[in-house]
Amino acid sequence: MIKSLPGISLKYLSALFVLCTNERSFVLAQNIDFGKSYINVTKGLNGGTVETGDTLEIRASLVVRSGRYDSCRYQDIVPAGTVYITGTVRVLTNEGKIYKQFTDAAGDDPGWITGANITINLGYNQTDQPATSFRRGRVRNTHKPSFFGSTCIMIASFRVRVTAATGTNLSTGGGNMTYRSGASPVQTFTFPANLVRVFSNYGICSNTIGVNAIGTETNGTFGSGQPRNRGASANVPVGYAYQFFTTNQPNDYNYGIANNTSTLTNYTTSNAWPKPDPSTPTHRVFGVWDIIGDHTGAASPTAGNPAADTVANGNAGYMLVVNAAYRIDSAFQQTISGLCPNTYYEISCWIRNICSKCGCDSNGVGASGTGYIPTAAGDSAGVRPNLTFEVNGIDYYTTGNILYSGNWIKKGFTYLTGPFQTSFTLKFFNNAPGGGGNDWALDDISVSTCSPNMLYAPSNNPKVCDSNSIQIQDTIRSFFNNYVYYKWQRSTDGGASWTDVTAPTGPVVPLWNGSAWEYVSTYNIPPTATTLADNGDMYRLIVATTLGNLANPDCSFTDNTSIITLEVIDCQIPLAVKIISFKGEKNGSTAILHWTIVNEDETYVSEIEKSIDGINFTKAGQQFSYNLPGENNYSFSDLNLVGKTYYRLKLKNSQGRYFYSKTILLNGENGNISLLTVVNPFTEKLEFSIFNNTTESVAVAEILDQNGRLILRKNMVLQRGVNRVQIDNTNFLASGIYFLTIKNYQTIIQQKIYKQNR
Repeated sequence: MIKSLPGISLKYLSALFVLCTNERSFVLAQNIDFGKSYINVTKGLNGGTVETGDTLEIRASLVVRSGRYDSCRYQDIVPAGTVYITGTVRVLTNEGKIYKQFTDAAGDDPGWITGANITINLGYNQTDQPATSFRRGRVRNTHKPSFFGSTCIMIASFRVRVTAATGTNLSTGGGNMTYRSGASPVQTFTFPANLVRVFSNYGICSNTIGVNAIGTETNGTFGSGQPRNRGASANVPVGYAYQFFTTNQPNDYNYGIANNTSTLTNYTTSNAWPKPDPSTPTHRVFGVWDIIGDHTGAASPTAGNPAADTVANGNAGYMLVVNAAYRIDSAFQQTISGLCPNTYYEISCWIRNICSKCGCDSNGVGASGTGYIPTAAGDSAGVRPNLTFEVNGIDYYTTGNILYSGNWIKKGFTYLTGPFQTSFTLKFFNNAPGGGGNDWALDDISVSTCSPNMLYAPSNNPKVCDSNSIQIQDTIRSFFNNYVYYKWQRSTDGGASWTDVTAPTGPVVPLWNGSAWEYVSTYNIPPTATTLADNGDMYRLIVATTLGNLANPDCSFTDNTSIITLEVIDCQIPLAVKIISFKGEKNGSTAILHWTIVNEDETYVSEIEKSIDGINFTKAGQQFSYNLPGENNYSFSDLNLVGKTYYRLKLKNSQGRYFYSKTILLNGENGNISLLTVVNPFTEKLEFSIFNNTTESVAVAEILDQNGRLILRKNMVLQRGVNRVQIDNTNFLASGIYFLTIKNYQTIIQQKIYKQNR
């Protein structure tokens, strides 16, 4: 992004001859560039993985910085695993706007498709050897689409729809550009190969995020310090050169690492200066860049930190700031080791578009100039940053175009390691073709495990009478159903050391509960482990995705913030009576509890206790024992069930000795309708059932995306009782998380749902 602004000098790259390749792009000399990328049109601004049915726009850029080039032509082949979308052979500006639209037929204009072969003859100045349907054209640096009148940037493009199955690769590389300089022979540049994985779009982990595994660059935060400009990074490839922040730096293909993006010559911590800033010297890089601080630890994750005052404050966080341009090349890369096989990882970062007035239209007019044509209404940011996340040489995710908002935004996806995979190489690629924008800050890069949530019962501090057996349990919930191996452990020294009390178990089969995969593991602590000497013993559950991971402390998981600590109390003698079942059901605002007792050798009282938080219980009623042989069944009705309520039994004899049952939870939330079941995940249709407490009533069901946008709506007439509802034609939805909202005049219900493509 090279800017030309009033009162600010313009510095281009030096005229040194450069001959190099940088993975996905090519620089023949300082006066011509090539690059190839793609945009996932279907995923739009949200970004995502490439899935079956997505529309991709293949883009190949030709950039002439000076002089003229003849015989300019782009040729490509529709990638296997895709089909061409009719009427999409065209040339774009580097901001993605259509500059030339062609028909699909050959012989009538400079662009066409024959079979699977795309051809676009380039060069459209009608007074200077323009391209025709039979002739390759001439491109000068002064031709349009123009970049400040001194560089011509044109993007040859076409669109395809993905037909390949999940788990296969697409080849979006290849194709070529021809060109000739002066009297030299015609040369052909072939774009390098590039693979894209067709991969389920799980989004970012919706549950707990484990420890960051990136390691390098202070775990992806770029560290902190007092110097405003930190110094170069070994993780930024040689295609980008390190620069301090000055009036016109970092320029194209340069980067900086700083805690304040103002200029060196007019240091400031304020982002309130005009855009462009007319001060001499300017406070803003190129007169227009935002003046900001990093993202790490910010009170507002979207606002980030203000520009650091390294004079008054001796330490501030750093961020990576990249001035990307025409080449499609990596701006950050790192090999990450110590990963766990068969484990889902969130790969993410926080990114910010840092220039609101960096655009340059096809006529060469900058965003601050008279007659500038904005990319979209009210948008003068120019080329929007767009990053590709590559793992082991294969593209898995693109961020989508990142509009200027003055805020940071989190971008990322969920990756599953292979059965034996313990490392991968991660690269972040510039995927946007051009200057005149494409300036961005990057911080808080993360590679973190998508860990399960765990909930212990009957509580984290269960009471048991001396030498009585007690059952403990753990409910394991995860968005991904792969934490299916487990074992119970016990600590007798306050958690300093742990020993297994069960053998490794698994794989279990979790059930989908409507928002997560879930299963319950139980363990009966025997009477030999509930003596008074065992008071304070700790129990925990260890879970993992494979048996091998279960034995590896670095690849297994437990909730260290919530561990069972046993409280053994002196009840003088063990009670012979036992509770063999305890359950409850809801009937309107009434909770009906049922339990069964055996071995009633004396008179007992069952005290019913309730709680709204599962910790602090109060007595709600009691029942005396029947003292009959065999099993005796009891019930109790609580007429005041409000919200989520926990219940347990305290079984006590005439001498005051007692023990507790397990704890159960009933939901008494008010409302004349309630959601009973949802078939979740769903595919071509969404099915669910609603209970209506009243007479016939009207309601509406809506499917919303994660940004709250309405996708589908269904109006319903609900009969009293159970109503089964179906929303059809959901096959067009991309895989990922959505929300089902059900509303009538009194009640609003919302449930997280997951669309899964077959």
